[in-house]
This record gives sequence, C-alpha cells and structure tokens, in this order.
Amino acid sequence: MRTSTKFFVTFACVASLAGTLQAQEGGGLVAVLDVAKVFEQNAVFNQRMEAIKTEAEQFKTRMEGEQNSIRQEAERLNEFTPDSEQFRQLESQLEQRTAALRTTARQTNTELLTREAKIYFDTYTRMQEIVASIAAEYKITLVVRFDSAAINGEDRGEVIKGVNRNVVYQKNLDLTTMVVERMGGVSSAGAATGTNPR
Repeated sequence: MRTSTKFFVTFACVASLAGTLQAQEGGGLVAVLDVAKVFEQNAVFNQRMEAIKTEAEQFKTRMEGEQNSIRQEAERLNEFTPDSEQFRQLESQLEQRTAALRTTARQTNTELLTREAKIYFDTYTRMQEIVASIAAEYKITLVVRFDSAAINGEDRGEVIKGVNRNVVYQKNLDLTTMVVERMGGVSSAGAATGTNPR
C-alpha cells in the first residue's frame, strides 16, 4: 500500500509539473532544482559515500592504535640517560615512526578526499544528463538551483542564508522529484552520510 501511495504522489507531482511546463510552452521555460535533495535521496551516492566514511573510520582506528604504540614505546626513554646510545637510537626510531605515520595519514586523507570528489562528480554529471534530457523533453531553456528546505526563523545563520537564496518564489516548476526518480529511486538512508552539497 505504501508503494502504491508513493507512486501516486510521485505521478501526481510529475503530472502537475508537466501540465505547468506545457502551459508555458510559448516562451523560454525556466525550472528549478534542489540539487542538495537530489544528492541526499540518491541511493548510489549514499552507498558510495558510506563506504568512504567506513574506510575513513577504520583508518582512524588504525592510526590511533599506532599513535598509542608510539607513546608506549616513548615511555622507555625514561629507562636511559639522554646522552646514552640506547636513548638516541630509540628516539630516532620513534621520530621515524612518527614521520612515517604523518606521511601515511596525509596520503590516505588525500586519497579519500579525491575519491569523495569523484563520487560527487559522477553523481553531478549523471544529474546533469538527466536534467538535460528533461529540459529537451519539456523545452526548458534554463534550470536554476534552489533550496526547498524550510527556514528556521530562530536561527540567524539560516535566516541570512535564506534571505540570500536566488529563488524567492516558484510554482509547480520544481524538477527535483522527477530527477530523483530518473536517477534510480530514493535512498532510505537520506542524508545519513552527513554530506551536503548545498
């Protein structure tokens, strides 16, 4: 029953949008798109981002374990006098391990950020292709990014951000639901990854 209701709501939204767009066929049509919502509701995007997040957390755990090991080893320095050969050797070893750990952390962080950027790029490119297809189908000449989220009037930051939105008003011109559906359905995770391209 839920699936049928969801389908009906989606169909009604698309039908309403199609009717509005067709009614404006005489001139250059403008539509709006909530890009953040498209990302948040895309299952493939969320799955790929969750995999990156899991990998980052696992790497952080390994790094913390190595840091603890270095700290424990550093306590052995107290067993030697600072001018002894044992002290200098152990100190050198600890410095090398620390430097190697920093290098590994930096390289891994760069790799994860690069992969994350690729996920955003792939998703955005796919979204552009679908928007272009819809635009051709309904003779839309411009699609403007907008934010459909409600503004919290008690939060100064949100109010300022809302006041600066490019789209002040739109009526039945939102392509978001259609784009989300054509990109492969809605993710049950929503914005669980914590990433948000707004």
